[in-house]
Amino acid sequence: MTTGSSRELPVCTCPLVDSAAGAEATVVAIACADRDACRLRAMGVYEGATVSVIDKKHCLLVDVRGTRLALGAELAEGITVLTRGIPAT
Repeated sequence: MTTGSSRELPVCTCPLVDSAAGAEATVVAIACADRDACRLRAMGVYEGATVSVIDKKHCLLVDVRGTRLALGAELAEGITVLTRGIPAT
């Protein structure tokens, strides 16, 4: 039996490029060229993966399972994430 008061919590997703330095996020979608998407997935950036934004000065520096990756803004724009901790900027 279900209750009539079931509410869904809002889901706040954003492009990875908009995540703040220090934020941890879960990848929910990758929308870039097939070749780029395949390479990202091979490096551990796939749907469901957890990434941490380390720095945003010259490029987007992220940590994925202990490996640091530098991503250009255009590529990071095509990665949609669900942020945790520090909100997106």
